[in-house]
Amino acid sequence: MQVLFNEIRVFASRLSGWRSVLPHLALLAAFGFMTPSLKGIDFLDTQVLGAYACLGILFAGPATAQAFPAGAPSTFGQAKARIFVAVLYGEIVSMVLLFAGVATVFARNRGSYVPEPDWETLSRCALFGLAASGMLASLAALVTVRFSRPAAIWCLRLTFFGLLLLYFYRGQRLADVGITAAIACLVVAGLFIEILRRSYR
Repeated sequence: MQVLFNEIRVFASRLSGWRSVLPHLALLAAFGFMTPSLKGIDFLDTQVLGAYACLGILFAGPATAQAFPAGAPSTFGQAKARIFVAVLYGEIVSMVLLFAGVATVFARNRGSYVPEPDWETLSRCALFGLAASGMLASLAALVTVRFSRPAAIWCLRLTFFGLLLLYFYRGQRLADVGITAAIACLVVAGLFIEILRRSYR
């Protein structure tokens, strides 16, 4: 646990400066307030909320790659802790944007009927987002340790592009395959972590 707490403290210290705080505030303003305000009730569509619930995918992988500034950590435990912290960070950002967006829609339509989000479907999407974040964070850690941080960033960019195409053409099925896709992501993440573990032998 001490290793995990140390990694959390190091990660938090990197986020404490204005160069990090300002982009996060801009992100919150754009996706937590402006976008929901422009979309109105349509923001509560399951496909939109499902995409928001998966936004952690965009943050966990790059955060993991950035967590190795001086190369590979000295132990596999440190590597696992950095993966966990990056996934936690991505999920926190995702949930803050999601609930800020929902709250914005309800606040702007106060006094009129606002349909309640489909929380069950949203939870399935969020589960997939969490598993996919773990998979990409594990991939980023593995490629960074075995090769380099730039190589990890390129792998993530290619993966993001593939996921974007998949969402564009099959995004409406996200809620239907959420559990199955989450299990698949967890299996792949486990494979990446096992290969990463062997790198420390």
